[in-house]
Amino acid sequence: MSQEAPQLLQTSPNGSLPYPLSLLASPENQEAWLAHENLILSCLRTGDDKSAKLCLERLVARFGESNERVMALKGIYEEAVAKNDQALEKILRSYEELLQYDPTNMPIRKRRIALLKSTSKTSEAISALTELLDFSPVDAEAWAELSELYYGQGAYQQAMFSLEEVLLIMPNAWNVSNHVH
Repeated sequence: MSQEAPQLLQTSPNGSLPYPLSLLASPENQEAWLAHENLILSCLRTGDDKSAKLCLERLVARFGESNERVMALKGIYEEAVAKNDQALEKILRSYEELLQYDPTNMPIRKRRIALLKSTSKTSEAISALTELLDFSPVDAEAWAELSELYYGQGAYQQAMFSLEEVLLIMPNAWNVSNHVH
C-alpha cells in the first residue's frame, strides 16, 4: 500500500479549504479518509515518512488539529520519526499536557500507554491503564493489555482478574483463553 502512496496522494483530495469549511465543500467519502489513515500507518512501517507526513497534513486540513483521531495519528507519526529517547520523552509530556486539558481523550490516552509500554515504563503503563479503565470500564482491549502487563510483572492474580473482565465483556472471545497460563 505504501508503494502506491505517491499515486494516491496525487489523485486524492487534499483539503485545500481550512477546517471547518472543508467539511462543507468537500465531495469526498469516508473511505478516502480511512485510506489516508491506513496509508499513514503503512508508510511509517516502510520508512516513507514523507508520504506519511503528507497524509497527516491532509487529515489535519480536513478535520482540524483538535480531532482526537488526528491527534493520535500525529502522535504515532511523531513517535515513529523520533530520533532518540529525549524526543520520545517530549512526546510523552505532550500527551500528558493534552490529557490535562481533556482527560477523556481516549486515543491520546491509549497512545500514552503504548509509548509508556514501548519505553519499558511498565508500572507507569499499568497505572495509566487502570486510569483508562476508570473512564471506560468496558474496554476489552485495555483489560487484555493490562492482563499482559500484569503477567509480565509476575502479578498472576491481577492478570487473571483482568482476563476475567475481558471474558465478562466479550463472553465469546475464545482467543483470550489462549493467554491464560
